Amino acid sequence: MAKYLLARYIWEVSTIYRARRITLKELNEKWCDSPYYDGKDIPRRTFDYHRKEIEMLFQVNIVCDKHDNTYRIEDDSAFRNGEVRRWLLNNFSMTNAIREARDLEECISIEPIPSAEPYLSMVLQALRENKILNMTYQSYERNTPTNHELMPYAVKLFHLRWYVIGKTTRREDILIFSIDRIQSLTVSEQKFKYPRSFNVHDYYRDSFGIIIEDGVECERVRLKVMNNQAKYFRSLPLHSSQREVETTPSYSVFEYHLKPTYDFEQEILSHREDVEVLEPKSLRKIIKESILKMALLYNN
Repeated sequence: MAKYLLARYIWEVSTIYRARRITLKELNEKWCDSPYYDGKDIPRRTFDYHRKEIEMLFQVNIVCDKHDNTYRIEDDSAFRNGEVRRWLLNNFSMTNAIREARDLEECISIEPIPSAEPYLSMVLQALRENKILNMTYQSYERNTPTNHELMPYAVKLFHLRWYVIGKTTRREDILIFSIDRIQSLTVSEQKFKYPRSFNVHDYYRDSFGIIIEDGVECERVRLKVMNNQAKYFRSLPLHSSQREVETTPSYSVFEYHLKPTYDFEQEILSHREDVEVLEPKSLRKIIKESILKMALLYNN
């Protein structure tokens, strides 16, 4: 029942956000066409209760303008600036659209995602309660699984995989574990003190992807991107620091301020001949050596 109510709350927020302004009658009309419709309209008293619950859960305030009896999100910048809330609503809206198109199932192809359940829920519980996780983990670099007592600091989604970031009781450095590689997990009763100095957004501010490499400093990176590919870069920036500093009919130059780690190198290589590293020279050299090694594979 709680899971159903949560989905209903998100549907209500998402519907009001998309409509900008909506009356309760209009909301009920959309409710009747939703996959969550239970055969009953949403009475005003029930909706007022939902508004209070939504504000408590998501820090989103739905207000009513008395002059026309319309409902709206009081401050929609919470979605523009709130990364998690925006992802939650976008993800739910997409799921909702697919559920409404059940008759088109044979026409919809979805990329498979490695499962993070039920462990993601357990990690979030431990995060909320500052509890240590007892984890058995199978790394791709090891032949046998290892056991860890993990103090979770944050979770991050990258390339369709969920990761948990934190420290183990045996090491001082921050470690990153892919949740789909966890073999077993329990939330212990042992608590840990969450470090006030840690902020996952600050931790990844100058990075691309999930890997944080020791010794890699933040640098100015300039990429020359061919015209057709440049359109994709504009619509979906690689990094928050992206700036288009030069535009020509055949190419554009994008500038970044970040740490050029392995994940970023892989991203550049994925664009093949459409992207050329101009700066720094060290990154240009790494990409060049990778390309030469690939060429050798095919020459042989």
